[in-house]
Amino acid sequence: MKKSLFFITGLFLLSFFSINAQVTSGFKAGVNFADVNGLSFDNDGSSAAERIENQLDGKRTSYFVGFLVDIPISEKLSFMPEFIFSQQGKNLESFRLDYLNLPLGLKLNLSNLYINAGPQVGVKVWDPNKSGIFSNFEASAFGGLGYIFDSNIFIEARYTYGLTDIFQDNNNFTFDNAGETRFSGLEGKNAVIQLGIGYRL
Repeated sequence: MKKSLFFITGLFLLSFFSINAQVTSGFKAGVNFADVNGLSFDNDGSSAAERIENQLDGKRTSYFVGFLVDIPISEKLSFMPEFIFSQQGKNLESFRLDYLNLPLGLKLNLSNLYINAGPQVGVKVWDPNKSGIFSNFEASAFGGLGYIFDSNIFIEARYTYGLTDIFQDNNNFTFDNAGETRFSGLEGKNAVIQLGIGYRL
């Protein structure tokens, strides 16, 4: 229900703001270089746990895709909400998480160059093992730099860092079917570098 409400709210915002003739909209997609910052945990000390711990060092290379609206506030400043599907987490299959994110950024226009930054809220929509150890919601902040070409195509680089833990409290996770490798007390926050390209309608 919460996921549906989030989706409907995002679509409503995009539709509402697009009615204004001064407002522009668009879409974008690109590559994510995702990781989990400050990852810490306790394990059972087995050799299998050590192997899994080594695998947790891998970052996840994935993708994002979404929509945006650009709402002018002044000549150089605008409000730019977005609605983004983003693959995040780490490279280990059990830690590959997908989110629907709602970045709420302010954009400073410097001719064709622009800077944007702001808060972001996210809803987890995919957890491959349905383990229940991951939180359904997260809060983040982001900052980015972009360039808009005269053809309305734009490129952008952005860094998003998590403000909240991606794990539920009192978590306890088993990595294998035999139940021999247990991790507990997991903590960590999403961190994502995005390189994207888009088009303003």
